[in-house]
Amino acid sequence: MSIKIDKLKQIIEELKEDMGNGFVATDIWATADAQPLVGYNSQPKAVALFNEVTRMLDKTLRSAEFSGLGDYYLVHLDNDHLVVILSIGDYQQGMLVDLSKTTMGILMSVVLPKVLAGLKEATQ
Repeated sequence: MSIKIDKLKQIIEELKEDMGNGFVATDIWATADAQPLVGYNSQPKAVALFNEVTRMLDKTLRSAEFSGLGDYYLVHLDNDHLVVILSIGDYQQGMLVDLSKTTMGILMSVVLPKVLAGLKEATQ
């Protein structure tokens, strides 16, 4: 599977436009080695740790006889920030969002569908 780095960079630029000051950080990485491919306010330590969290969460869901992990999951932090982890094929993207500066409506209805489509396009 090849990756289109220019498309990944475009995704980040669109995130900046769509969320404004609510967009804090993002990294996009290959799940196999947890090395960031592109990012904005990159957090390599978070990439490595969330790569493992995604693996364990999917394993836990399957062990509990739930269906596997879907395209994304959310972690609400106590400082009104939100971590969004998207998992598309062999790649993941982590986003840190400040909910005091954007809304869940924008994130869920505008940003998330757009980013998911962009990641799918970039990884085909």
